[in-house]
Amino acid sequence: MDSGIVEVVIRSFGAYTILMVINNMLGKQTLSQMTNHDFITAVMMGAIGANLAFDTQVSYWHSFIALLIIGGIGYSTTYLSLKNRGVRKWFSGEPSMFIENGKILESNMKKQKFNMDSLNQSLREKNIFDINEVDYAVLEPDGHLSVMRKNDNSSLFPVELIMDGKVIENNLRDIKLSKEWLEREVRKRGYEIKDVFYCVRGPDGSFAFDYHDDRLRSPIDRER
Repeated sequence: MDSGIVEVVIRSFGAYTILMVINNMLGKQTLSQMTNHDFITAVMMGAIGANLAFDTQVSYWHSFIALLIIGGIGYSTTYLSLKNRGVRKWFSGEPSMFIENGKILESNMKKQKFNMDSLNQSLREKNIFDINEVDYAVLEPDGHLSVMRKNDNSSLFPVELIMDGKVIENNLRDIKLSKEWLEREVRKRGYEIKDVFYCVRGPDGSFAFDYHDDRLRSPIDRER
């Protein structure tokens, strides 16, 4: 067999193996909810992987090192985003409200380079052909549109108050509650703010708390 073909076969298997390893490190969210930095990482890794597999003029080790660097950057941004909400907002972006109380927010659409044709198409994909049916529409960081109809049981969104042990003070102010009040509510449950992984106020006014320590003796982990 021609030595060039053998080299391409070896390089292709090597590129595939490396990409699989890096993809597993980045986690499943990269596949299901691709954000800005996920997209950039995927494009660069794909280009480098293709060169590693087929371009025999490019050094195998140079391509290998480049893949490790891009994979390391992708892993680092994912890890930092997991640990810090501010970093997560910078790398992944925030949801953008397009329709609020049935009113189209043109300025928000313009910021996201979204026009009415795109909005109507996204609504039709959710079997909504009359925009008058929509109470709220939000463009999520991964690019899909979340919609609440006017005839839904609730016309209010849940309000996030704590995420990753950090109080979201803007949201507290929006619903006329203080940080001191929230701290008292957490202490009533035997915890401190830093112990809370997530807290949200539901549309009905009830509060749901989830803690870093779930106090489960044997939590299920299907990956093991």
